[in-house]
Amino acid sequence: MGLGTVQFGSAYGISNRDGRPSEAEIAAILAYAAETGIGYLDTAASYTDAEALIGRHLPALHPMRIITKLPPIDDDAIALHHTETILAALAASLERLKATRVHGVLVHRTRDLAKPGWQHLVDALHQARSRNMTECIGASVYDEDDLALLVNRFKPDIVQLPINALDRRLAVSGWLARLHAMGIKVHARSLFLQGLLLMDPVIIPEFFTPLKSTLAKLRADWATQELTPLAGCLRSVIENPDIDVAIVGVNGVQELKEIETVVAQLGNENIDLEFPAEIDPIYLDPRRWPKTLH
Repeated sequence: MGLGTVQFGSAYGISNRDGRPSEAEIAAILAYAAETGIGYLDTAASYTDAEALIGRHLPALHPMRIITKLPPIDDDAIALHHTETILAALAASLERLKATRVHGVLVHRTRDLAKPGWQHLVDALHQARSRNMTECIGASVYDEDDLALLVNRFKPDIVQLPINALDRRLAVSGWLARLHAMGIKVHARSLFLQGLLLMDPVIIPEFFTPLKSTLAKLRADWATQELTPLAGCLRSVIENPDIDVAIVGVNGVQELKEIETVVAQLGNENIDLEFPAEIDPIYLDPRRWPKTLH
């Protein structure tokens, strides 16, 4: 399991009605995660002050492997000077995290690898590893096009990608199995699709109205197997053998405790999960949702 921290920096998630967690709550989340043995901590330079909050409140002797992401490059092309800019940005992340190195550094916007001069970005990643700033390098992706671009540019150690009970695109396409066969670690995110999969279908935002019957059937199928929506979401991802780490985000320590309780029970029952047919990608990619939902 991994703990995502985008919620630390903003009121994240379409189901979030409580806003951004308080600093005291963030400290409690980090303390509980360290105490219960959460294996990974996922963050990014662009998550506003999430890295600084981690640096202030993560217990000193924690067992978690920290993964952060580089700031996106706004220029149309990547030049030689960007190499040192990228390394300086990573050094700033390490300073905020109060760490001498991290477990992983990911390209946050994979399309940067399509820009002229992309080699300088890849070189910066390799330099970060050779300078002992990170153990692993990789990228955060959204879809098959991102993955095809990524593996054409360099072999990553880690790929972070979206998958959940609705979004099975990278599983059915064979990409998960391919990455696993290549020895690349797969870190799954978006297990709850920003909380949509945990919401009662009756009250989901109007934009998702075409999904109401699908979501209702999904819940009904889980209920017949005595699974709560939370358990259904977690099982849909964690029990896939091609996934190495499942990243969850929470707005409070109680939510993390509930997740830990469900995870502890996984594998105790013979569950046969069914997944919906192909879903229109517009509902699966938050970048394509109306801005009013964010």
